[in-house]
Amino acid sequence: MSEEGASPAGPANVPSEGVSADDLRQYRVALAIAARRFKRYPPMARERGWAGRVEVAVNLSAWQPGPRLSLVQSSGHAALDEQALSMIEQASATTTLPESLRGKDFRVLLPIEFTLADDR
Repeated sequence: MSEEGASPAGPANVPSEGVSADDLRQYRVALAIAARRFKRYPPMARERGWAGRVEVAVNLSAWQPGPRLSLVQSSGHAALDEQALSMIEQASATTTLPESLRGKDFRVLLPIEFTLADDR
């Protein structure tokens, strides 16, 4: 990815019945934008030259309070995986769930690229 953080491009939304693909896409973009604010390159990863791609799933259910995050694809480095989960957790806490998605079951996938070129 050329931009830091989660990219809103690509077919990564998994709607359930009654969930609009457009609403999911808009929520995914909002999460990706929020996640960029929380991206930090872990110092140990920077020092060791680690880079990688992490994919995090944000699962929402009508029957559970708040989102559940899960690691879908590891970067191969725990420090990068943990940072990706942390940034998506913070982003989901600060991103308002659209009214049209409340009370629905759905999953949003967010890829996060860690490259040393992104580290500022």
